Order: sequence, then structure tokens, then C-alpha cells
Amino acid sequence: MKMVIILSLAFSLLTSAKLPVMSDETDWLGYFVGWEGRDCDFGIGADGEASLCPRKGGKRYATKKIKVHYLIEEKIDGRWVRRQLLEEGGLASENEKGLNAEKPVVFTSTVTGGTKVEWTNVVSRGKVSIKPKILEKPNDNEVRVGVEFALPRLYRFDEAPDERDLKKKVGKDYVKATRLKDGKSVRVRFHEVEENLTSEDYLAEGASEVEVQSQALLGLSLMLENGGEKTGRLDIEQKAPLYNSFRLTWMADPEKVGEKDCYVSVWVE
Repeated sequence: MKMVIILSLAFSLLTSAKLPVMSDETDWLGYFVGWEGRDCDFGIGADGEASLCPRKGGKRYATKKIKVHYLIEEKIDGRWVRRQLLEEGGLASENEKGLNAEKPVVFTSTVTGGTKVEWTNVVSRGKVSIKPKILEKPNDNEVRVGVEFALPRLYRFDEAPDERDLKKKVGKDYVKATRLKDGKSVRVRFHEVEENLTSEDYLAEGASEVEVQSQALLGLSLMLENGGEKTGRLDIEQKAPLYNSFRLTWMADPEKVGEKDCYVSVWVE
């Protein structure tokens, strides 16, 4: 009975949605492709998830890893539902596995509900650009696609910090963004805002560019921007104070997805 269970599990793993793994080396274990840069490494995992890992002094800091998720959402009964990869045939690519590819790396993801999206990934001079294109949509439901960037836990406090301690520790950190609705630049330090950045005073209608500067990210800045000014929108998803952690989401404009300048770029500097 035990042998049957083991064989069943092995078969399940073999038929699940996976891309080939390029290396058994520790740094790139479980990755399909990867690029090594001066300020960060970028890799696409065999499971279709990616990560951006800051570097400093020639060293990669895995604890500061920014997780990158490729999103496909479908509107069902009036609400947006995030679709999951099919267990079989969910991921495919004609690119070879490997490190520091010079040409764009393209893979497709097929999700529950049948939508199939092509993702083109280009890395040039430390900047990563991700461009989606919907290949198949089997029904009339609205579909939207995008990319989510999940920051690691930035700071930890044993107790709720008072204003002085908070400013001392996170006072140099900030979020700077260019608002989509009026092109106005908004800059907020981590210790300055108690309300959510998605309020009307800040980024309720999204941004075209976002910069996150944090000492917790080795003193580096995470940069994101639209390929074209209004081909998509960047939003900050915040469930706690900025100094804890937050997510940045880029969603392509449904009317422009697949166009030449409908992509998001991300880099560290």
C-alpha cells in the first residue's frame, strides 16, 4: 500500500504544471531560467512563479526576495476571481532552460476556465520587462491580466513603536509615485501616513510609475513603470503599515493588452 501511494505521488508530480529546471545548484534550484545582474537577479521558476532578488557587494540576499506572480483573473457573477494554473498542460515554453538568456523568454500559462496567456520576459541592462498577451479566451466573461510584486517583511518590532522610534528606524524610507489621473508626483515616507495609500488623496486611481526606497532593501530602490503611460495601472495593496510589507500590482488595460507598449518594467537601483 505504501509503495502504491509513493508511485501515485511521483506520477502526480510528473504530470503537474512544470517547466524544466535549469540547475541543481543552490542559487538557482527550482528555476527554469535566470538572469544575474549587478543590483538584482531575476528568475522564473519551474512552477511559473518568478522572483527578483536584490544584490549588494556581489552577494545575493535571498531574505530580501521580491516574489513575482503572473496574474490571470476572470469576472464571474460580478466579482473578479483569480484563476489557477491547470495541473496538466498549465505551463509551456519553447525556450531552452538556462542562465542569462540573450533573447526574450516566452512561456504560456493556461488556467482554470480555459484562458491561455503568453508572457514575454525581456531582461536588458538590469531592467526586466514583462508583456502579456491573451491567446485564448473560451467564454464571454471579462478577463484581466497583470503582474504582482510582493515585498518581503521589511521591519519587525517587538511592540508597537512610538513615533520617535518609528521615525528613527524607517524615517529614510519612502514610496514615490506618479498618479495616472493627473500626472502628479506623490511622495510618502513610511512613518508619515496612517491611512491606506489607496485613498483619494493618494493613489485611488492608480499610478504609472512607482519607486520604493527602503533601508530594509539594502538601501536600494525598487522601481516599476508602465511601458506606455496609460497601457496599464500600478496599485499598492496595503493591509498593514508600510513598514511591515505591501504588494504592488500592475494590471494591463483590457483594451490595450497585447499592444506593443502594454507591459510593465521593474528593476532595482
